Amino acid sequence: MRRSRQRIRRNRFLELPLRAGLIAAAAILGLGPTGVEGQTMPTQVYFDLGNAGHEKLAKRISKKLELRADPDGDDVVGLLKRWEEETGGPVTGWDQVAVARLWIRADNPDSAQVALDLARNSGDVPEAALLLDEARIEFLRGNPDLAAAAYWKGCRSADEAASLEYWLDIESLATPAEMEEWDRFRRLPVPQRDLCAQLRRFWAERSLASGLPLDARMSLHYERVRRAMDVYRRRGGKKSPTFTNDLGRPRNAMFDDRGLIFVRFGEPDRVTSFAGNPSLPSDIVSAECYQPNESWAYDYPGATRVYHFSASGGIDDYWLIENLGLVYRCGNPTAGASGTGVRARLTPVNENRFVPMGTAAALVLTDLYMSRQGLDTRYAQAASRMSDRSAQVTLNSSGGKALEATKVLQEERIWTREDGEFAISTIPERPEVKEDVRILIEELQYLAVDGDSSRVWLNGVVEGQNLTPAAEPGGGYRYHVDARWVLVDEFGELRRVQSSFEAVSRQRLGRDQSIPVRLAVELPAGEYRYTFIARDGFDGSVQGKPSGNFHRGQVLVRSFAVAIPDLSDVAVASDSGGSWQPAGPGGTVVGIRPSPAHLTGPDGVAFVYFETYGLGPGARYTTHVRLEPLDGDGDPFDLSFPGEAPLEPGPRVGRVLRLDLSDSEPGTYRMSLSVEDDSRGERTLPFDTEIVVRNQRN
Repeated sequence: MRRSRQRIRRNRFLELPLRAGLIAAAAILGLGPTGVEGQTMPTQVYFDLGNAGHEKLAKRISKKLELRADPDGDDVVGLLKRWEEETGGPVTGWDQVAVARLWIRADNPDSAQVALDLARNSGDVPEAALLLDEARIEFLRGNPDLAAAAYWKGCRSADEAASLEYWLDIESLATPAEMEEWDRFRRLPVPQRDLCAQLRRFWAERSLASGLPLDARMSLHYERVRRAMDVYRRRGGKKSPTFTNDLGRPRNAMFDDRGLIFVRFGEPDRVTSFAGNPSLPSDIVSAECYQPNESWAYDYPGATRVYHFSASGGIDDYWLIENLGLVYRCGNPTAGASGTGVRARLTPVNENRFVPMGTAAALVLTDLYMSRQGLDTRYAQAASRMSDRSAQVTLNSSGGKALEATKVLQEERIWTREDGEFAISTIPERPEVKEDVRILIEELQYLAVDGDSSRVWLNGVVEGQNLTPAAEPGGGYRYHVDARWVLVDEFGELRRVQSSFEAVSRQRLGRDQSIPVRLAVELPAGEYRYTFIARDGFDGSVQGKPSGNFHRGQVLVRSFAVAIPDLSDVAVASDSGGSWQPAGPGGTVVGIRPSPAHLTGPDGVAFVYFETYGLGPGARYTTHVRLEPLDGDGDPFDLSFPGEAPLEPGPRVGRVLRLDLSDSEPGTYRMSLSVEDDSRGERTLPFDTEIVVRNQRN
């Protein structure tokens, strides 16, 4: 009778409309070809069905689906029919879990949900195991909030097998340090494990690096894995050696190295390949001598990361290589003609300097480097050095000569190793902006209104020159900046603040003309790392990244004293307009516009705002200001400002000082500000910052 009920349910399931699509995440199914190194664990985890016959069949049909480049609903239906023909089809709740994962592989979340519901109704499968699959389905549907809710609910009650599934879903993103941490975590006694805390730390680091909300970053991962399984799925058996193994490459990735880099970095900024140069005589260098190859470039601030992939043996799997010379597989192309050369493969560094490689080999390397010059200027320079006649000659030489060509190969190996280490050992992602907009930021800290935490401000300006304006109906231009501030504390807890800022100008903004942004968050004392991202809100780019930029930094949030005099940070403004509440809603309104540029106004006047804590009601105090020129040979000078605290008791005394520096020489000054309680003779530690005096004569 149970078999009959299952058939009825299965028929409802099979009648659902089918939709072709991308392959679901490798870690979702974890089913690879049998005999592939490092792939047995996922199969065992995902198909522990308790019935040897069903387990074997599930593995077999899953293997057939895995090997398809782009499985769709028809493929799944065919496999399910075969399952029914051979054993009667899915029977247990675990069988239905296997079915749900087949549908996820075929990008059909609705059918997957039906199967998952059947598994839940069976009572055979723990809820924690079902919740991770539910999260995968919702990620596939494009519902990151619902997916994240199921994900975190499931991790709270995950058993040993479910915990491993959570790990296999994210291992392709993990660094060697995180893999070691996971191994230590698994060795802990079960009562001491906190899987959710482990996962939150993991995802918080990626959210920080990308600037995305936690659920959005998780959703992006599942999207990338689906694409990697679709485009970069491993087709061969035992994978080729790759130097990234030495760097700690994840063990269970079910795509080739292109897929691994794609999952970790996203789409490359530039891609190129080389199929041979027809200008070289075919009897010297044949196109068949070049293995299929690709090179990807990613632009980072101050560095371009380049990754070379090559497919050996004519299969579709591409693996990272240390030298472009490994693309060439025919050895020394002139050895046979001269009869004197040694037939040799272009080894990673050509460390055997006694192997003559021939002028043609130098030409091959020159062509390979030239084909990559659009990725990074380093390769154009390497091509120039390799094409030099002296380099070609040394490739035909032996002995202890200084070989310029060998130096080039050695340098290239250093580049590729460094870039490989960056990919494997770090979290390499970055916010999706062009990095074409200049930004300037500072952090400012004040005691929050509640008196228990600090209100931390990110005070910044975004240059408008490369931003896209919108024309105003009455003339002029409107600019829109989306700003986001992501912070992670030392325990992996994530905080995120975002807002939009607009400015209207009669003319298009040019260089050094900027839009102010100001974000605030209340934080307890501690160390925080952060990423700030500014994006052009009017950038109409359909493809590629929007204009903008980002900055990564860290801030030590202080705990302000209230029993003895203590000083906040000092804000600097060039005018006294505006309306600002440093302590947050309900706090004092200050009439200045603080700017991280710390410029005086055109008249040489600057305004500074600070708060003093720990002064008694009605206490007399003195503000001491010392200015020391950092440009030129001027002498430092001191200023003092008397003051009196309000009679009403309160934790803070805020003050705006007007500094007239019109008689000072233009340039940058270090300002050191402190406050002394005159009655008690106690003085705060000084706060140091800079002020830039404008040239009054311009």
